[in-house]
Amino acid sequence: MSSPVVMWQSIPNAVDVTPWPKNRGLFQLFYYFSILCVGELLIGYDGTITGGLQALAEWRGDLGNPDASKIGLLNAAAFIVGICMGPINSWVVDRFGRKLPIQWFSLTMIVGTIIGCIAGAKGGQTGYALFVASRAVIGAGIPPFMMTALIMNQELSHPRYRALCSALWDCDFILGSTMASLVTFGTSHITGSWSWRVPYILQLLPATYMLVAVHFMPESPRWLVANGREEEAFEFFVKYHGNGDPNDELVAFEWQEVKETIALEEANRRRSWAEVLRMPGNKHRLCLAALMTFMPQMNGSNIISYYYSVVLTQSGISGAGTITGIGAGLNMWGFVCQVAGVWALHSCRRRTMVLSVWPLLMIGMAAMAASNGVFQVSDQSNHAAGVASVVMVWLYNGPANFVSPLFYSYPAEILSYSIRGKGMAVWNTVNQAWGAYGSYVNSIALANIGWKYYCVFIPILAVQWVAAYLLMVETRSLTLEEIAIAFEGADAAVAVVDERLRGLDDNKSQLAADDEKKIVPEGSGNVVISEV
Repeated sequence: MSSPVVMWQSIPNAVDVTPWPKNRGLFQLFYYFSILCVGELLIGYDGTITGGLQALAEWRGDLGNPDASKIGLLNAAAFIVGICMGPINSWVVDRFGRKLPIQWFSLTMIVGTIIGCIAGAKGGQTGYALFVASRAVIGAGIPPFMMTALIMNQELSHPRYRALCSALWDCDFILGSTMASLVTFGTSHITGSWSWRVPYILQLLPATYMLVAVHFMPESPRWLVANGREEEAFEFFVKYHGNGDPNDELVAFEWQEVKETIALEEANRRRSWAEVLRMPGNKHRLCLAALMTFMPQMNGSNIISYYYSVVLTQSGISGAGTITGIGAGLNMWGFVCQVAGVWALHSCRRRTMVLSVWPLLMIGMAAMAASNGVFQVSDQSNHAAGVASVVMVWLYNGPANFVSPLFYSYPAEILSYSIRGKGMAVWNTVNQAWGAYGSYVNSIALANIGWKYYCVFIPILAVQWVAAYLLMVETRSLTLEEIAIAFEGADAAVAVVDERLRGLDDNKSQLAADDEKKIVPEGSGNVVISEV
């Protein structure tokens, strides 16, 4: 069987003659994609804001000066609540479509932000309890959004821009983190509790925008097909992938491939978990989905994301302005590295990126432990070691952010439509569980064993590298449906569909060649009808 990659990439499409700024359908699709980007930006902002607030004495005072254990619980609250949201959202996205979880995320962000902003307004210990409640409410909305946005990125995107859109989406997390760091740095000069309430309340603006904008987004064409709304699905492909041309060749190919593949997979979608797990390809997919969240959550980067104030303090840095300023610079550096990673995804193999970066992370983590250890052993008198500790944080953060976009585009890529909801539920549950563990344990470990905690991650990184080497499959340049061939081979539903479509295409080519042979010259001036 010939390569399906060559097949779809060689099919003419509207984007070949009408670039996206002039391609109305694609331009609109990119706008809808930007709504999802705003959500990821908001998650990045929200996830970083508590790390910056820890440097502000006013925030600590309004919350009753919580110790390391309470800070850990505060950060873990969102993840703990999020663990149970995966199975619920899996059912919601299959039953009610992809847009409802995005609306839910916007509402929880608005309500949670309001609760957090009034924390400590009247003093007393209620400040801490209200802020934990704020984190829990927000945590109920983030997992459904992330699961759904990852699916929407894959299912709405034009096939020639799918990898780029998915990777750019993740870059908005670090962009939001950078904005949070800069805002916190600016408000750290404000006297009183508004120094932390202002950056927290700013979350209301993008959340309110999303609540309104999501109403204008189209529904996933794959969900429409699976729910018997084929005419709407075809209109989606025509409008957004074919720039309004119903005769566009790539649109016709996409439409047939999606429709027939989902029809063949429909029985799989209705199976129980036990039946799904009996299929070797599905076991492989679900293991990979779990691995793709274990690797970024437990590679040590969350120490920097959530506790950079503590990390910098242990490296000899003091002063709220200095700490928040370095944090802002660190996030800007991370953003640059993530953008570079996005463009690398366009031309590099997925496995190669992961397997190349992980050794760098092992070296970086060892260097962080060594430099910080020397600084602490010298009773914080070795200034050079303290500076080296800060530098190592930056050097480690670079490759960690470079490969980060892959971990958010890859899970939804490898899951076929029939188990995409279930698979993303697995991804979310593992993601939230490791997030809760890291958020709580990191705070306590840093407070009690300091630099020695970095050493824990070195063997974990080694195990992750081996797992990636054994499990990862290459998905570069494949359509969502064709990725199934990497797991099931010729038995995949899409392999059957593509073979049939390729046969139809070959027949058309043969008919065209036959038409050209109708009249041919033969001999001296004689014209005869050729045999067909």
